[in-house]
Amino acid sequence: MKKYTSLILHLVLLIIVVIELTGRFTDNIRLEYPVKPLIMIWMAVYFLIYSKKKSFTIPVLIAFFFSWLGDNFLMFSGKNELFFFAGVGGFFLAQLSYIYIFSKYKEENRQGYLRKKPLLIIFFLLYVGGIYFVLFPGLEGIMKPIILVYALSLMAMSMMALNRRGRVNPPSFRYVFAGSILFLLSDSMIAINKFSTEFPLAGFWIMITYISAQYLIMRGLVYEKS
Repeated sequence: MKKYTSLILHLVLLIIVVIELTGRFTDNIRLEYPVKPLIMIWMAVYFLIYSKKKSFTIPVLIAFFFSWLGDNFLMFSGKNELFFFAGVGGFFLAQLSYIYIFSKYKEENRQGYLRKKPLLIIFFLLYVGGIYFVLFPGLEGIMKPIILVYALSLMAMSMMALNRRGRVNPPSFRYVFAGSILFLLSDSMIAINKFSTEFPLAGFWIMITYISAQYLIMRGLVYEKS
């Protein structure tokens, strides 16, 4: 029964994604108004049905909720800059929630992967430092610390996803870590397009990487064993 439910749910997600990406590809923002709020609702429903580990249900739903808030606020960022700030705030709280989930909940009480390979932290620092260096000339006033703090939260989220290696089963680790990297990429594209250099079909590429990121993180958490 759950197999057919999963198939139906994925068909629903496919419809949502096609409408969303069509709106982005054709630059018809109105197409996304009815479907973008459904993305994280879909993630939450699928997670609740298929998750094997119930101990972290509330923290995961909180992360999804803040992501949902971020989605909704950013939809209207073109009308008022305050919506952009609110959207960044929503995703910042989502990142903090993911950091908590990735660091607290594990299957094995083994040493974190970054404790074994601390030099890997340098790659994250170089990436965030490089992006911030590119963005800095286009940032004004309060945006400089806001973007820096948010970039650091993204970096920490992906680092904690990597730190799960060896502490959870391999499918859970791979899905979550891949999702965290796509999250970094998606938000980097948002920042570059807004504060540095606009590029063709930015909205399309931002959304396809963002949706993939949230989906992979959700599926990885579903795979985590109780």
